[in-house]
Amino acid sequence: MRSFLLIQILILTICGTFSVPTSAGTVFIEASQDNTLYETDDGSLSNGKGSSFFVGRTNTPELRRGLIAFKNLSAIPPGATIESVKLHLRMNKTNSDPTMIQVFRLTSDWGEGSSVATGTGGGGGIRQEGDATWIHSFFNTSNWATPGGDYVGTASAQLNVAGFGSYEFGPTASMVNDLQDWIDNPDGNFGYILIGGESATSARRFGSREQSVEQFRPRLEVEFSGGTAPGEPGDYTGPWFDPDLDGEGYLIFNTPVGWLIYYFGYSESGDRLWLISDIVDIGAPVFGQDYEFSMLVGTPGSFEMPTPSANLEVWGTLWINLTNCTTGLFTMDGADGMKVANVQKIVGIEGLTCPTTTVNE
Repeated sequence: MRSFLLIQILILTICGTFSVPTSAGTVFIEASQDNTLYETDDGSLSNGKGSSFFVGRTNTPELRRGLIAFKNLSAIPPGATIESVKLHLRMNKTNSDPTMIQVFRLTSDWGEGSSVATGTGGGGGIRQEGDATWIHSFFNTSNWATPGGDYVGTASAQLNVAGFGSYEFGPTASMVNDLQDWIDNPDGNFGYILIGGESATSARRFGSREQSVEQFRPRLEVEFSGGTAPGEPGDYTGPWFDPDLDGEGYLIFNTPVGWLIYYFGYSESGDRLWLISDIVDIGAPVFGQDYEFSMLVGTPGSFEMPTPSANLEVWGTLWINLTNCTTGLFTMDGADGMKVANVQKIVGIEGLTCPTTTVNE
């Protein structure tokens, strides 16, 4: 019992040096791509690398629609619950009275090529390879199903936009649902299309991600709760034992730089055997897959004469194969023969959940 309590104290002490599960937070995410769709019969215009994108009807009176996507969502901790989402834009040019701009979720992927609009940008620039245009989702390899962009029929947010300045779209429940789905299904994250009043002159120009002033670039403001921040121990950290094996087991520490595993038990001759692994960064482990660790031993490895880490010697190899977050098969082969253990995790860190992994077929 005393040894078990010591193990619990050791786990809590070491894990206390790492990050703990997040309770709440706010992150700002910059756009990963943006562009403007310029209404033309042949899809000849685009503005992939311009410092602005456009929304609404011009005096000409062709339509302009803005595209924007946020595909790098790594700042949001895994397992977090999205509480609020806002889209921040900076409007820097207008030619009309206040107008309603709506934000729709796109249903097709699209491209940002190297095109740059000339002059003030309203007339667009010559499309380049990979650009989205009024006709093309990617010039010149794929087209929109509907010219002008493919998007859902209901706006995720809308806002009445007047003069120069900064604007916030949201928060809305639809934007929260959009972001959560993009996190859960990143292959379906195509971002938004912004559409202004298209029955009358309504054109607006907003700063793009290429805007030189950082605070004028498009950003998502995301409030979240829960989750596990990058580099945290995760739910694998803790003691693992085989109920059929008395007096031996493993301690796993999922550290920010990789997994570290301790073994404590007995040699074939009945002597105490304490081993420590090298540090291996296995990322999010795949259930059913073997992961290999070199196990090291000290001589004599006692309280009276601890072995300096530089003098540890290779004892053998440990293979771990997890069935799920709390069970697995651990196999060691080394100087004292082979040890096979069907282990179960018996103590975890409060608040951490089982990370999502892929099961091998």
